[in-house]
Amino acid sequence: MKKFFLILLIACSINQLVYGQTNTFVPVTDFGIRQGANLSFVEFSPSIAGKMDYGYNGGLVFRHTNEELFAVQVELNFSQKGWIEDFDTIPNTYNRKLNYIEIPFMAQIYFGKRKLNYYVNLGTAFAYLISEKETMEINDPLYTREYYNKPIENNFDYSVVAELGIRYDSKIGAFNFGGRYYYTVTSLYKFNAANIYEIQRNQVINISLTYFIFSK
Repeated sequence: MKKFFLILLIACSINQLVYGQTNTFVPVTDFGIRQGANLSFVEFSPSIAGKMDYGYNGGLVFRHTNEELFAVQVELNFSQKGWIEDFDTIPNTYNRKLNYIEIPFMAQIYFGKRKLNYYVNLGTAFAYLISEKETMEINDPLYTREYYNKPIENNFDYSVVAELGIRYDSKIGAFNFGGRYYYTVTSLYKFNAANIYEIQRNQVINISLTYFIFSK
């Protein structure tokens, strides 16, 4: 990871030396609308067999470019996370949906041609659980787990975020298409004697399209 950041820094420095002397940069502020989809799961320890759940992720975006090749981006999103569990017997099913209000703070490094740019977003995201829905059919009590029918104990969700994407500036606005990963470091439940799962953390893969309505 340190090597990755070092390569990005060197690439941006070289680009700045090449183009910075000939171009006069004007700060730009963008406001946009973001729409996307989540592929989410929960990391359990001890591990639980499961598969990814689908959900929505979208909201409002503020982006300020105060230096050439560098910008700051803040978002206000509604984000659906959750998980689906696999059982070795078909009659048993379990799925939990988690709905969050999410605020990512990210630094953006971009490079490329004037209208077509590639970018890297790195930052953090804070989320607060506003609702949850549990759907299950457990026909054998042996498959019942400690957290079934138990509300989430930690409503706050803190994640490290990394995104790769492409930006195109057109006559009607700017379009960003990117894929990002949320690595959550907070657990959903408190670890105690009644809970054998030491870790229960949301993990999310997100794909989104952002349209920036206007710039000034």
